[in-house]
Amino acid sequence: MKTTERHHLKDNELALAIGSAQHWLEKNQKSLLAIVAVLVVIGGGIAAYSAWTRGTDTKARALLAEAMVIEEARVMPPGPPAGTSTDASLTPGQAPGTYPTQQTKLAAALPKFLSAAEAYPASDTGLTARYHAATILVSLARFDDAITQYDQVIAKGSGVIQRMSRLGKAEAQLRAGQYEPAIATLKETSEQANSPLPADAVLMELARAYRLAGKTEDARKTLTQVVEKHADSPLAADAKSELDKLKS
Repeated sequence: MKTTERHHLKDNELALAIGSAQHWLEKNQKSLLAIVAVLVVIGGGIAAYSAWTRGTDTKARALLAEAMVIEEARVMPPGPPAGTSTDASLTPGQAPGTYPTQQTKLAAALPKFLSAAEAYPASDTGLTARYHAATILVSLARFDDAITQYDQVIAKGSGVIQRMSRLGKAEAQLRAGQYEPAIATLKETSEQANSPLPADAVLMELARAYRLAGKTEDARKTLTQVVEKHADSPLAADAKSELDKLKS
């Protein structure tokens, strides 16, 4: 988990090899929902798992499963129009379960995630769906919308998904040029006790925010913290490199 978080703390990937997304979902819905159950129960314990198995948010789980199928679908260019090629290995037009571009795929998955989030906004399923929706909105450069979604996860969630949403919100703020709000978000995250997120990675993000805001001295102090307090971290070398750049 921490290795992934140190590489910008990206979201978990569920590798699904599919030909036709809808056909696959219909044939394997029970198996897929079981996988989703594992993903969405984050620190919920026995009570959350029992609530899951009772099927109180069946609609949200089904929508989340459909959205994840789309999110993990292959991106590939469409084949030639039917009847225009003698190559039998080529599928005419867009192959079932694939999308021509990453943007097209994400745009198709977004409403599914939002539907799941709205169906049960306070459940683990809904919060997971909303987190996915927020990350997609960042990828689509809809930063203000992403921040709104992250704020809802922060307000209603707890544990890892709440902390990850704070980092996601900071990233959206940085990409939107909202440097001061991003710094405030990252400072709050870095000061939280008993955080499941690696402190060195959060500090590196905070240093980046300071640097983008033109606050070189604050960036230098933060990078020095990484070097001195997290000397055994793989990010310590990166922090030293960034410090050298600030000196030049």
